[in-house]
This record gives sequence, structure tokens and C-alpha cells, in this order.
Amino acid sequence: MIDDSNLTFYLQGYRDTTQAQAALRSVRNVYPAARVLLVSDGDSSTAWRRLASRFGAELTYGSRLYPVKNGGRMIQRMLDLYLASPTLWLIKLDTDSRVHRPFTHLPDKVSLFGTLEWETTKTREHLDFPNLQGGCIGFTRSAAEAITESRLLLSERLLDPVSTFADTKDIQQRAERYGLVSFDFILRWVCRELNISMTNHSEIHTVYRGRHPDDGGGFAVTHPHKVPPSWLSLTRYRWWIRRNFG
Repeated sequence: MIDDSNLTFYLQGYRDTTQAQAALRSVRNVYPAARVLLVSDGDSSTAWRRLASRFGAELTYGSRLYPVKNGGRMIQRMLDLYLASPTLWLIKLDTDSRVHRPFTHLPDKVSLFGTLEWETTKTREHLDFPNLQGGCIGFTRSAAEAITESRLLLSERLLDPVSTFADTKDIQQRAERYGLVSFDFILRWVCRELNISMTNHSEIHTVYRGRHPDDGGGFAVTHPHKVPPSWLSLTRYRWWIRRNFG
């Protein structure tokens, strides 16, 4: 088993404290003493402070860095916070991811790890270089250090998505229609540029949409696990449709 002292968990949220609470609870149920970094990406709600206090997380109220105009600075912020007091591994979780049990093993070479994808979600476009699905992405310390030392995440090249990370229709539409970067596809571009391995990990199972049993079905981490909205709301209806028909 992987000891608490060797792990740092990272969660970033924006107006989703209910989701974040469930994710943090799952982390603490399994790793009560692991380092946890919690970042509010431009959301000034005091609820983040309450969550940090309740679950023993290091809180950062950060600027909103998800928009395309910020390139890779959102990811660099994560690495900077982690490397201020690094552990052997960094585990980035979405707020709708869940930790179910301890990891039995994690890689020790320079790599990122999680659930590999070889095609995009919506248009089913083949990827000539794989992507790690963003619900849970793990980093070895050496990989985090190599990416930071390269300064690629701060490169102005990333201000032009189409020539860098947005080389598929799905991600181009995300950048152009919503003006947002893709956490996982930027990391894919960086790993490709630096020749850093992206590997599949048998204890992580994350998908863009789908359903997982509440206990994770034997996996250590799964995604997604959306917290249902209140009854009689349009949001609740949309959640039910996605949950049952994907």
C-alpha cells in the first residue's frame, strides 16, 4: 500500500463546493493524513475556507485561470503548490472523482499516469498520441519537476490552442466556443514535447461520462460521480438523463 506521507492530492473547484465536499470526504476516508491542496479557481465563496478547515486541506484562493488567455498557467499553479513541499506522487482529482481504497502501487519512473484515451469523446477522433482522461491524473515527482523546469506551461505558444494542445475537433470547439483550455490535453501536449511517458494505471478508471458503482467496483479512483442536484429542478432532470443515457 502507498503511505499517506508519500501522496499529495490536488482538487480545483469553481462554484462546485458540494461536489468538492464529497471528493474531499472520499480522500480523507482513505488517506486521513495525506497532503491535500485545494484551489478555488476564481470563486471567492467562503465555503471553500470551511471545506479546507473541515478536511485539513491547504487552501488557495486563486485567480480564474481556466480561460484560454492564460495558456497553461492553471496547471503550473498546481505544480508550484505541490513542489513547495513535494511528496513522491501528486494525484490531481476532479471534484466529481472519488477515492475508494488505497493504491497498492504507483510508478517510480518519470511519468504521468491514469486512464489512457486513444480517441476523443464526442467526435471519436483517433489520437496519434494518447491522452490521460482528466478525472484523475497522477504525476511522479520527477515528472512534475521536469515539466516545471521546461517552463512549457508558461510558454506563449499555448495562447494559440490550435497550433498546440487543441489538435482535435473536440478540444478546438471547447477553446473556441467556451474560451477554456483543456487540463488534460495541455498535459498531453507538454508530455509529447518533453517525451514524458503517459501510462495506463490499472487502479484508476475515469471516463468523461458514464456510471460507476458507489464503491468504485474494485478501483482505487473512479470518475465521474456527480452529486445529484435538488429535486424538481431542470438541472436535476439533465443529471438524470446523463446518468441513465450517458
